[in-house]
Amino acid sequence: MRTKIEFNRQGNFIITILAIYFVFFGYISLVYEENVGERLLFLYQVFFAPESFLSLIILMVIVFIMVFREQFFEYGIRNSFWLIFIVILLSWFWYWFVNDFSFQFLTWYFIRIETYITIACLVCAIFLSAILGATAKEKYKKYKERIQSV
Repeated sequence: MRTKIEFNRQGNFIITILAIYFVFFGYISLVYEENVGERLLFLYQVFFAPESFLSLIILMVIVFIMVFREQFFEYGIRNSFWLIFIVILLSWFWYWFVNDFSFQFLTWYFIRIETYITIACLVCAIFLSAILGATAKEKYKKYKERIQSV
């Protein structure tokens, strides 16, 4: 038996990861240039800083678009939870890119309270934008059905 692979779903997710990598982290690196330091690891400091508050909105818009583009919003919500892990990994990568490469920070990363504040902020922002994207998708489907019935 042959199975068909849905490239559309994987494509949306890969494009979302690339958008987070280039647009979200690109914006952060543009704002802070070389003075970002530990703020890349503890993203809540970036989200709530007045000079880079737009980064939170950028991340939420990227997740919203990903969930809205999914055919079934459940897949979009599921993929949005994977994005929490991916954003944290990408923040480590960008931190290594800006600073020297070492695994030393991993020894103190998970014992600091800032890590859990960052994770909580990412969960709230990504989950909220995923729910908004799913709600908008359902309303759009109802709107299209109503227009086609007229």
